[in-house]
Amino acid sequence: MTTHAPKNFMDCWDYSTDELLDLVDLIKQLKAAAKKRRVPKLLADQSLAMIFNGNSTRTRVSFEVAAQQLGGFALYLTGGEHGEMHLGKRETVGDTARVVSSMVEGIAIRWQDLAEIKEFADSCSVPVFNMMDYMHHPTQTLCDLTTIIEHLPEGKELKDVKLAFIGTDDLNESSAGDLAKLLPRFGATVVLGTPEGHAFDEEYNTSEPENTPELLELTRAQRRQACEEGGGQVISTHDPVEAVQGADFVYTGCFCYEGMESESEFEYFDRVFVGKGFQVSEKLLAHCPQAQTMHYLPALRGKEMTDYAMDFPGSLLWKQAENRLHTQRGLMAYLMGGRSIDAYAPVYNAEAERAIVEKITAMTERYGSQYTHA
Repeated sequence: MTTHAPKNFMDCWDYSTDELLDLVDLIKQLKAAAKKRRVPKLLADQSLAMIFNGNSTRTRVSFEVAAQQLGGFALYLTGGEHGEMHLGKRETVGDTARVVSSMVEGIAIRWQDLAEIKEFADSCSVPVFNMMDYMHHPTQTLCDLTTIIEHLPEGKELKDVKLAFIGTDDLNESSAGDLAKLLPRFGATVVLGTPEGHAFDEEYNTSEPENTPELLELTRAQRRQACEEGGGQVISTHDPVEAVQGADFVYTGCFCYEGMESESEFEYFDRVFVGKGFQVSEKLLAHCPQAQTMHYLPALRGKEMTDYAMDFPGSLLWKQAENRLHTQRGLMAYLMGGRSIDAYAPVYNAEAERAIVEKITAMTERYGSQYTHA
C-alpha cells in the first residue's frame, strides 16, 4: 500500500459523513478485536508525542493505552507557561512542531489557543490529533458519534435521532458546538436547551474576549451548512422541558470548568442553571422516559447531573468514557497505522486482524490524504 501524506484530525468538520461512518466502523472493528486481545500492532516501531497544556484524565489515558495496544510508544509532554517544553516560552510554536515531528510518527496536542494549535499542526510533518482546543474536542465528538450509533433506539436510524444538550452553548462548550454542526449532517436533530443569555450568540457570551465576531459568524455558518447538507435541525430553547421532550439522548457538560470552582461561581450556576431546571435529573428525564444520558466527563455530581441521571440503567456515561479508548485506537490506526501495513502484513494472520488491515487499506485508497468535507 502506498504511504499516504499526513492528514490531521483537528475537527470532525474536515471529514465527510462517509469517511466518519467508515471511521466508526473501524473503531468498532478494533474494539471487538481488543476484547479478544487481537489488536494488530499497526504502530509497531512508532512513537506518539502527547503535548498538554491542561489537565486530562480520559484523553491522556485513552491515547497512551491505545498507542501501547497498537504496538507503539506514547510520550507525555507538557507545554505552555508552566510546562516542561520550550513550546510557548523560549521557542516559537512552529519551530517546536518542526523539531518534534521530525522525531515521532504522530502528535496529539491539547492547546487552548486556536491560532497557535493551527500553526502547530500546519508546521508538522506527521499526523496531528487535536486533543481539545478552545472550541473543539474532535476526538470526544467522534467518540460521541460512535456511542450514539452503538445505542440507537430500536427501529431508528441516525437521521431519526433527536439529541438534547442541556446546559450552556458557549463557544467554548465544545461538545455542544461540535454536535450541533455534526449530527445535522446525518439528518439528526440537535436541541440546545440553555438558560437565557447562554446561547453562543447572546450577550453573556459575546462579551467574552475570545468570542470574536469571526468565530461567532463561523459557528452560525457551519450550523446552517450542516442542516442544509443533511436535512437535520439545530433548535435553541430556554425551556429545559421543551428541549428534552421526544429526545433519544440527553447530553450535558460541565457547568464549572477548572479554575471556576469558587463559591460565587457555584452560587451562580445553582441559581441560573439548577434552580431553573437546567439539571439532568430524574425529574427532567420523566419528560423523556425513553432517553439515554450522556456526559463527556468529568462531571460534578449534584450540579449538572444528579446521581440518578449518571447511574440509572439508561446512562451511557461509562460506555461513552470507555469509547474514548476505542476511538483513539481507531484514529491512530487509520492515520498512522498505514505506514506499518506493508512491513508487518505477514504477521497479521488472524482473520480479525486481516479484516482490519483490509479496512484501513480500503479507506486510505478511497479518501487519500486530503480532507473530504468542503
